[in-house]
Amino acid sequence: MTEQNNPQSGSNVKHEPPSKLASDLSPGVDDSNLQQVAEKSVSQNVGYRALIVDDNVAFLKLLSFSLSMLPQIGVIDCAESGENAIEKAEATQYDLIFMDAMMPGIDGYEACTRLRENPGYKNTPIIMVSGLTSPLEEIKGIIAGSTTYITKPVQQEPFKELVTRVLVWLEYKKTSDDSFN
Repeated sequence: MTEQNNPQSGSNVKHEPPSKLASDLSPGVDDSNLQQVAEKSVSQNVGYRALIVDDNVAFLKLLSFSLSMLPQIGVIDCAESGENAIEKAEATQYDLIFMDAMMPGIDGYEACTRLRENPGYKNTPIIMVSGLTSPLEEIKGIIAGSTTYITKPVQQEPFKELVTRVLVWLEYKKTSDDSFN
């Protein structure tokens, strides 16, 4: 997000300190080489596919814009409901998913649970995004299968840190998968 789109303060990404998460990503990725791994993915023009699911069109546009600024993101698709997200995910394999928790019809929790039943999405980062700030809602998201839970309005810096960690993990996973093929 750019400075002019800097969201209000008061809500933040639920995350652990970057140093702990960098070391938890996988062997060989730590604080000393986190930036190097991220830069490598940019230089290789990875082009990850992202799906954003939210019934709020303004938030879809804002998050789409934010992700479009990242050179590692090649394709961004949007869905306005849990049902539409499941349909799109069955037709296209996404590398990361941002899922609103509360939507009419199939909510984000149920959509997340259904996506996790698909073997192709077993290890896909699904980031639950919600205006609900209760710790119980976060637990509900984790139980449904989300990788992490962030609250709206999304703050710029913690969001960038989270997305960087996810992209580093995707690059490491891709590199690891390629070495076994």
